[in-house]
Parts: sequence; C-alpha cells; structure tokens
Amino acid sequence: MKKAITVLAAMGVASAANAGITLDDLSIGTLMGGDSVMGNTSLSSDNMNGDTIGSGSWSGGDDVYTLVWGGGDLVLDLLFTDDNGDLDLFLFDNNNPSGELAQSISVTDDEQVAVGALAAGTYWVSVDGWFGASNTYTLNVSQDIPAPAGLAVIGLGGLVAGRRRR
Repeated sequence: MKKAITVLAAMGVASAANAGITLDDLSIGTLMGGDSVMGNTSLSSDNMNGDTIGSGSWSGGDDVYTLVWGGGDLVLDLLFTDDNGDLDLFLFDNNNPSGELAQSISVTDDEQVAVGALAAGTYWVSVDGWFGASNTYTLNVSQDIPAPAGLAVIGLGGLVAGRRRR
C-alpha cells in the first residue's frame, strides 16, 4: 500500500504550504560524526509533507537536524519500534527540502542511510512519520575516516621502501 501511495503522490501537486521553507528554518539541532540523539516526533510539527520530500505521505511530525560533516563514509542509523509508528529517514545535500540525496523508507523497525566517501560539508537529516505516525527514536551518526595513525604508518612504509633502494 505504501508503494502505491508513493507513486500516486509523485504524480500529485506540490504543497503550497511548504513553499519557501528551507531546512535551516526547520533544523532543531546540529549533529557531527559520532553523535547520537534521542527524539520524539509526536512533539514535532509537520513541516515536510510528502510533496516536499519527494513522494508519499510523510504527514507525521518531522525532526530536521543540520549535519556538519567532516568527510568520509557516513552511516545514519534511526532506531525505533515500527509497531509504535512508522518513521522514515532522509538525507539532503542542499538547504532545499524538495529532493533528497538518500533515503530509507522501509516498513520495519529501524532505518539506515549509508553514503560512501561523502564530501565534507553541511547536510540535513530528516526523521519523518509515515501517514501521520509519530514515535520515539535514537539517531546515530557514524563517520569512518582514515585515522591519523593509519596515515602515519602508510607514510613510514614509503620511507622504509625509499631507504631500501639506496
């Protein structure tokens, strides 16, 4: 049913109520790699409906976070119990809520978005309820970048190789 509604909404009209809203306007906090935040969409307003974030009926409360990203592999884990309300997860690469970089919209517990080698910069993360749903959740931000010690070992390997040739 969710997929059929998604297709119908994709053919629908844009939401005039959300015209001109930026994700910065909606952001309730800032996240960085390694952060974890607990939230509850039942306390949130519905500023990003399905017409705004692609297609579908995300008519539940939504929480938007600004993500200051240092670069590297990004994994967003949204942990919740679907029986209490279906939540979905979106990642945006610009300050406009009209199109997402990545999404996770299953009908099971938990959602995950993974983007490899994501450039350093500012992104936005949205947790949104499906068809008016609300729920409590934990959002984890994982960042996998080469450790400085690992880079030093690679550099030392080059020095050793250079000394052997002499």
